[in-house]
Amino acid sequence: MKTPTRTAFLSIGILAGVCLLLTQTGCLGLMSNFMHAVGADQIPPECEDLKNSELAIVVMTDQSQYSDDIAARLLTRKLGGILSQEVKGLELVREDAVQQWRDTHGWDNVDYMELGKGIDAEKLLVIELTNMRLRDGATLYRGRANVRITLYDMKTEKTLFEKEIDEFTYPVNAGQYTSETTEPKFRKLYLEMLARRISRCFHAYDFADTVALDGAIASQ
Repeated sequence: MKTPTRTAFLSIGILAGVCLLLTQTGCLGLMSNFMHAVGADQIPPECEDLKNSELAIVVMTDQSQYSDDIAARLLTRKLGGILSQEVKGLELVREDAVQQWRDTHGWDNVDYMELGKGIDAEKLLVIELTNMRLRDGATLYRGRANVRITLYDMKTEKTLFEKEIDEFTYPVNAGQYTSETTEPKFRKLYLEMLARRISRCFHAYDFADTVALDGAIASQ
């Protein structure tokens, strides 16, 4: 993702001045498009260490510590898909390689360094998802979970990035009645929104997109 240059910001200033002078309809839209073209409206990632890497993703839930878990599988796939599109030069280690390693070495008390090296990953992204619940009362779907994100480097055996998201909630200001959807459909939606939130730690994004996330519930 290109970083806005001094020239780009100067150009934006000139364009803004012209807009104020001309007060023409649609000038704000023109300025917005120009800012997007030069990347000036992009929020930079917190961590850029995934570029040009071979990455394995491991999602741990309260249930997956003992056996395979659908929430862990869904989040792994959705997050991997987003990162593959958004991060330059990223290659993903096959999901089944992680599963085979865990089948052989056990599902509880996972040694992440041993796992990463065992499947020949350069880096390992671990998502620990705890206290996940999808209901808010008996008749409303509203997801919540505590999330811990950790990125490990297998070569240096160091932690490259850590972040905690306390009680990620979706939708933030509403919910979906149980009469309007099913739990599997809502689980899929919630984990997709969580995958988007996690991925933004590692790629630039448009802040306007965050405002639109809560509206996604209406189209489901």
